[in-house]
Amino acid sequence: MSTRDATTSTIPTQRRRGRFALVGGIALAVVAASIGIGAPANAAESDGWLRVAHLSPDTKGVDVQLSNLSGGASIFELDDVKYGQVSDYKELAAGTYVLSMRATNAPDSTPVISTDVTVKAGSPTTVVAYGKNKSLKTAAYTDDLTAPADGKARLRLVQAATNAKTVSITTTEGTSVAKDAKFGTATQYATIGAGKWSLNVRGGGQTGSADVDLASGSVSTLFVLDNAQGNLTVVPVVDSASVGATPVGGVQTGGGGAAATPIDTIGHGIAKAVNTLVR
Repeated sequence: MSTRDATTSTIPTQRRRGRFALVGGIALAVVAASIGIGAPANAAESDGWLRVAHLSPDTKGVDVQLSNLSGGASIFELDDVKYGQVSDYKELAAGTYVLSMRATNAPDSTPVISTDVTVKAGSPTTVVAYGKNKSLKTAAYTDDLTAPADGKARLRLVQAATNAKTVSITTTEGTSVAKDAKFGTATQYATIGAGKWSLNVRGGGQTGSADVDLASGSVSTLFVLDNAQGNLTVVPVVDSASVGATPVGGVQTGGGGAAATPIDTIGHGIAKAVNTLVR
């Protein structure tokens, strides 16, 4: 895989937007996407971070809204979020909010998901909608961005592939990243050496591989999803880019793929989304 193999498409902006990683359509594809912003370097002590992921394979595009629990004032909105997209982190005051997902361009429709989410001071959280549409669920995972030792990286798995009850990932050298991760769960972070790795992925009677390039001091998540052929696809996403960095949610490049390129930052640090598929 190389940067010249990458294709790029831009999602039209209708309202304020976040940044996303987008799942590809082939087995165990590694995806690189780019968008504009990370969390501010000097976050208030009472603030936390929140990002949102659409991980339901048969749920069409949704508009996402985060509102105050009291009063219903909108905090931010994400338009036309498609399967496999993971937003950037958004810095928010600690507290409880209402997260709603509705069919794209149907603001008066009944939400496919509406749930309370809690943002904790000084803590990043990932909220995912996962599973088939008829039994759509949500889960909130606390993201542990504790820095690894020099020359190391930390990596975990979010298992959202509906065609595998459990998924295991090891490096080609035999180091375990995740073992028998159950559907709908996030594993603890494993520590491995920084650098380029080929990963072996097993689940649901399927096997495959994925390539990642882990920067020293980085913390990342591997989102395991279905693809159009019913196989497994891996989307690696950076949670924190380096030691001491605030959450960014930027997308991990893999297998020599295209690097993330910031574009067009607009109001409140929300940016247009560019989805780059590495084939």
